[in-house]
Amino acid sequence: MHPTLHPPPASRSREKTLPDVRYAGRCPQTGCERALRPTHEALWAAQELMNHLANHRTSSDKFSTASLYEEANGKMFGVLVCRLENGQHGVLRAFSGEWEGRKTPAGWVPSSGFPSEYEAERDRTEAEVADFTQRIASLKKELPGTRALRRRIEELKIERGGLSRALTERIHDAYRFENALGEVLPLRDVDTGGVRPPTGMGDCCAPKLVQHAVRQGLDPLGMIEFWWGASSRVHPRVEGHYYSACRPKCYPILGFLLRGIDAAEVC
Repeated sequence: MHPTLHPPPASRSREKTLPDVRYAGRCPQTGCERALRPTHEALWAAQELMNHLANHRTSSDKFSTASLYEEANGKMFGVLVCRLENGQHGVLRAFSGEWEGRKTPAGWVPSSGFPSEYEAERDRTEAEVADFTQRIASLKKELPGTRALRRRIEELKIERGGLSRALTERIHDAYRFENALGEVLPLRDVDTGGVRPPTGMGDCCAPKLVQHAVRQGLDPLGMIEFWWGASSRVHPRVEGHYYSACRPKCYPILGFLLRGIDAAEVC
């Protein structure tokens, strides 16, 4: 079994009503909307994951959810029930964004991108940006604030901004989505309605789960996401509640990723 694949949930009961959530996107080739919905098996898998998160809240745990309860630091979590080539079922687990220390814990699906293509540059650039920030702060403390001093501060800010933009471009280049039909969609070619992709695009739960399933040759059957931890400031969330995939970051990708997946309904 794949190292990121968990056993199917112990309970298969169909008594509970499925939440009215969906994970959808518009197919760039056909213009039709494709969507993957929860199944009862996915619902039970999500509840097992909630129990797992609740039981690992102490900071001494190897995998700890303690930081999720810091102000506005909660995350979206998701599960995807898949079918293997031998017909058996398994469950993939994902969280939105990155984990502490940027290392993916064992048993969780990785980023949709290819971090090895930018990790070294990110570490180097972030150190340089921190140095620029410190220099700017030091100059701001100097008195009096002459015109030459203000000009130097602005020059440093421009240099710092250039470093950050170059890193962002490098990260965007490392995201290339693949679907079950063997098609490839670079992040830069995703129609987001803007000049640049939104920050973190491709690393929400739904795209991570579907992308990993495709790369591992697994057949997605049903998916569901829920919030865990402290609520977000921008989008208030309730711990343990189920949510659909987001519109800005997920919708433009999922229509492509769900091409070739039998369980994805076409609207």
